[in-house]
Amino acid sequence: MTRISSVYTWQGKIENTDEVLAVFKTTQKNKSKLKAQIKLTHPYKVPEIAEITIKDLNKPYLQWLIDSTG
Repeated sequence: MTRISSVYTWQGKIENTDEVLAVFKTTQKNKSKLKAQIKLTHPYKVPEIAEITIKDLNKPYLQWLIDSTG
């Protein structure tokens, strides 16, 4: 996890907030569960959930990911 500074508008005001950028690695099979858990536990009403799709990964890394999270 990496600390970042995030500038955005929320409810008509400009916010400048220290946040933590987290990257989670999972498979296509488990991504819905992961997203649901993030939404359930995240303190923000509208958390940012961004996704790198499987087609964006190189094949050796993808195989490692599948083997590791099976």
